[in-house]
Amino acid sequence: MPEVPAVSRAAALADAVTATFADGGALARVIDGYEPREGQRAMAAAVAEVLENGGMLIAEAGTGTGKTLAYLVPAVLSGQRVLVSTGTKNLQEQIFFKDLPTLRDALGKPFSATLMKGRSNYLCLHRFETYRDGVEGNTSAGGRLIESGDRVLLPIVDAWAKTTKTGDRAELRELPEDLPLWKDVAADAETCLGSECPRYGDCFVTLMRQRAAESDVVIVNHHLLCADAQLRKSAYGEVIPACATLVVDEAHQLEDVATQYFGIAVSNYRIEDLVRDVELFAADLEGSRRIDASRATERVAERSRTFFSALSMARMEAAESKARYTSETFIDYFQDGAMLAGALEGLEASLVLAHKGPPRRTKSSRRWHGARESSTRSCRS
Repeated sequence: MPEVPAVSRAAALADAVTATFADGGALARVIDGYEPREGQRAMAAAVAEVLENGGMLIAEAGTGTGKTLAYLVPAVLSGQRVLVSTGTKNLQEQIFFKDLPTLRDALGKPFSATLMKGRSNYLCLHRFETYRDGVEGNTSAGGRLIESGDRVLLPIVDAWAKTTKTGDRAELRELPEDLPLWKDVAADAETCLGSECPRYGDCFVTLMRQRAAESDVVIVNHHLLCADAQLRKSAYGEVIPACATLVVDEAHQLEDVATQYFGIAVSNYRIEDLVRDVELFAADLEGSRRIDASRATERVAERSRTFFSALSMARMEAAESKARYTSETFIDYFQDGAMLAGALEGLEASLVLAHKGPPRRTKSSRRWHGARESSTRSCRS
């Protein structure tokens, strides 16, 4: 009697996904008014195949396809750790608070999930205690003067801080989105004390990362995804735990976010600010050093006008508010751009010589260093 071949994992996952989306399947039993959609089934089958066999899948699904469940169902059934990145925090919350609970009811399969946002979305317990003590002691609120809003909102935030499990700012739905005091109590990286913080053990950011490291499904947004990639690239560590599978939802938004984190940009506005700051700095110099710095500044201003005027004319000829320049089309402006870069290098050299050693951090020199560092960010022409 011939042996019956074993059923492969890929076939088992494919069958489980098909059964879940069937007319009388698991989803139909828990979702009121469930309607089978062929596009959703086809996408779910394709996701299941990639999960089992590896590779990359690019799927374009129109409105109403139900793409979120199409990738979540095979992801959960596969048993692999899955990282889902969305374009907005709203979609993050929809997946975490609506879609995943629905799947728990439908699939009868236990799994854990964690919602991860950027640090500034979470309350810093140490900073909040400092802020609260300042307001109650009538001394200061986060290092600034106490305002009437501080006294009104403090009891609300204080009561929430004592009960929240996540410290997520989104839970304070009754308060305005642009809550002024939040910048004084948020868990920003610039003010974080790390392991030296007296509240490190119950820090919401620390607890969030611990939960994520143990979860089957981790939900982030594109900004956090790129920030994590930037940290890994710089060998400074990581924020998001390693996952076998990455799902990029709202992928059309990823390009702009990635450009912010990994692109190098320059704008005429930034260069104009740089020129003004250097002019202030050069006013403190004497003799030839002042003359050299002024000439270098004039060259930068002239090269900037030439370069950005050419770009502006091309955009006007295209009759569009924005224009995309590729490696092929940008060659027309390469020489002007190279001359601008050379002028900037000459300006830097002039200022280094003017200092004759480590820069003296006067008010104007601090502005120069800040302008120089920021001149390679933000792109407007």
